[in-house]
Amino acid sequence: MDTGERTPAARLRAQRVAGLLIFLANGFCMGTWVTRIPDFKRALALSEATLGNVLLAPALGAFLGMPAAGWLVARLGSRAVAVSSGAAFAISLFGLAFSRSPLELFLALTFFGVSNGVMDVSMNANAAEVEEAWGRPIMSSFHALYSVGGLAGAAAGGGLAHAGVTSVAHLCLAAVAALVLVALLSGWVRPGVPARDLPKNPFALPPRAMWPLCAIAFLCMFGEGAMADWSAVYLRETLGTSAAFAATGFAAFSVAMAAGRFLGDGVSSRLGPVAVVRGGGALVTVGLAAALVIGHPVAGLLGFASVGLGLSCVVPTVFSAAARTGPTGASIAAVATFGYLAFLGGPPVVGHIAAATSLPIALSLIVVGALAIVLLAGSIGGRPAARDVERRSGERVEA
Repeated sequence: MDTGERTPAARLRAQRVAGLLIFLANGFCMGTWVTRIPDFKRALALSEATLGNVLLAPALGAFLGMPAAGWLVARLGSRAVAVSSGAAFAISLFGLAFSRSPLELFLALTFFGVSNGVMDVSMNANAAEVEEAWGRPIMSSFHALYSVGGLAGAAAGGGLAHAGVTSVAHLCLAAVAALVLVALLSGWVRPGVPARDLPKNPFALPPRAMWPLCAIAFLCMFGEGAMADWSAVYLRETLGTSAAFAATGFAAFSVAMAAGRFLGDGVSSRLGPVAVVRGGGALVTVGLAAALVIGHPVAGLLGFASVGLGLSCVVPTVFSAAARTGPTGASIAAVATFGYLAFLGGPPVVGHIAAATSLPIALSLIVVGALAIVLLAGSIGGRPAARDVERRSGERVEA
């Protein structure tokens, strides 16, 4: 699809919309798979232990895909990698649909994880390039669309499962829908510029200048992972609520995070990225600490909501800062890999500490991490530089 005849500003708007929908497609595929995990557990007669082992495959795939994605973006440009990996991620749902043994499911999930890891890095690299041309913070809006996509995928999955649609039919329909969307968007996604100097080793440690950004991403996603796995347990077992009330804990966190991402760009434009990260960390520190001290179910909900709102814009802001620190693809790959490590490793750490002490004490690690984010926020740097209109051929959008 040729967008060459459009004005530079209109073309940039179209590129932003295409990027937003790429994020939506990614979240939709993820939400689709999550709703069908119980069906595969029953269909393949998987024990809890076997299912846990099988579900390590997406993490393994992502750890392989994310560092490689930085090299691919540097070599091919972000659009080529984002579109191709987006198509691969959609196609991976077919592999999941037709898995008939634990081994087949493990292999399919490994490909699912690799393609998701590559897509995650490349679509964020592309979003950072759009943001740079836009001239003001817009990264949070992309992550907000990911959240919307995840909710849409989960809602559609729940509705189709309730209607009796099989997991094979559901996953195949979702794969076709996502594949068509990515194909339609391929000509509108912003063309990425390959790097002049390719990274020699995609799996090397990031430069020292990026360590604070990696630390912030690690601490933020540690909190996100802990909320996903332990918020309901805290309400149910520590505070003695009903199962229905306990389920609202993660919902409060998720809704607050989505809302924060929709609001984040405007706040960052007014206050700057450092203030967004520092303020978010402070909100988590105060809100969750108060909730754990009070020990009441309503306080717990408010505390979890404060974590969702406080952390909502941290990772998008860190990705933008990483893109300004070094080569876009490699920098975002490094930050994303450290963050993903914490997202997966955080919940088991919380569990072990809770077993040795108590769950409130274990969850206080999130408070400590948020306080560290406040202290590290200065490493984010200033706002993305506004682009001179004439120097950028009128591409910058004032909106």
